Amino acid sequence: MEPSFAGDVTIARAVQSAAPGTAWASRVSTIVTAPGKYVLMTLAVALAFAISGWRAALVVIVVIAAEQWLGEASKQLAARPRPSRDLIAVTGSPSGFSFPSTSMTLMAVTCGAVALIGLRSRLTWARAVGVISLVPLVLMALARVTLGAHWPSDVVLTTVICLAWVWAGLRVARA
Repeated sequence: MEPSFAGDVTIARAVQSAAPGTAWASRVSTIVTAPGKYVLMTLAVALAFAISGWRAALVVIVVIAAEQWLGEASKQLAARPRPSRDLIAVTGSPSGFSFPSTSMTLMAVTCGAVALIGLRSRLTWARAVGVISLVPLVLMALARVTLGAHWPSDVVLTTVICLAWVWAGLRVARA
């Protein structure tokens, strides 16, 4: 893995300069810590069930369990370093590796899963829930880059990979 990909520094600086400080990003980032993450998980399973039934809820439960079990461990495979203070502003002292972003893995298997389920539905209210579910996903991505905890490529690639697994699970389960 490269320490950063082409465009990472430029995009990270642009996000950081457009952001209204870092306080909002710190607050958004707490969503993925206890107890907020448990509320997020429960809400995702409940919405998946309400929109598409037990199969969708089961897929969400399985991808959440996989994320909780493998999320942090998968960072060891890539061993990609966190953004450097020499290149962008870094808030606090983020530790460990930057890819995959475990903040984004959790957001993808909860909010992203609900978005996929909702947007695939024929129900108007479910589609609205799907669109609304994208908001916290995007906010978390922007927050992690604003704080300098992750490169833009970390959050984008993490989200794409996780959503591909969720989509595949939904297809297999015919949910």
